Amino acid sequence: MMYGNEDYMLMERDPNRLVKLIVSLCFTALLAVSVAFNFDYLQFLDSVFTTAIQGTSPTPGLEHFYSIITFLSSPVMDGFWVFIAAFFLWGFKYKVPALWALLTIGSGGVIDLVVKQLVRRHRPPLHLGVDNGYSFPSGHVIGFFFVAGVLWIIVLPLIEHALIRIVLKALLVVGLVLVMLSRIYLNAHFPTDTIGACLVGYSWLLFAEMLYAQYAPQVARYRFVVHTKI
Repeated sequence: MMYGNEDYMLMERDPNRLVKLIVSLCFTALLAVSVAFNFDYLQFLDSVFTTAIQGTSPTPGLEHFYSIITFLSSPVMDGFWVFIAAFFLWGFKYKVPALWALLTIGSGGVIDLVVKQLVRRHRPPLHLGVDNGYSFPSGHVIGFFFVAGVLWIIVLPLIEHALIRIVLKALLVVGLVLVMLSRIYLNAHFPTDTIGACLVGYSWLLFAEMLYAQYAPQVARYRFVVHTKI
């Protein structure tokens, strides 16, 4: 990778990014409005998928497994994973990407809270007491989405071996699916809460990428990130 005064950046400007953002925001808004007004078709879809995922009776082994997944993808742990990634990025002179990673997950957490307050969807019946607050979007899913996004956008491109990159990308996708399933199985969220989290997370990542492509070269000139790679 090149240093801050070179032409190459981890996130170059991409005119398609704005189009993707607009499309993602439209789907996000459509789902959020459907949830806020509790449309019948959404209740039907949530009921079908919840029944398919939870089954007829709980399985102790599966419940324990999903509880571990939930712990590893909790908002506190999500912040910890990104902090570890940012720590190593900073050490390898990717200082601006490290700051971007921290700011992205931090601001993403704020966005999650804002959307929750706007939609104000209550949790599924019989949810655990530790799962407090509003239900849409899922905080666990959106947090892990940001972790996966940071690794996907910044860390994985630095790995030279293509096969390793492919394997790690597959593991991130599997991890995200497991987090989504865990929140539904443990009755903490409706299925559409997890889908909404992915849409909100994807929209915010696209916006954060646009900011990076626009302002990373200027930030790289500040003394506290001297000799940074971008």
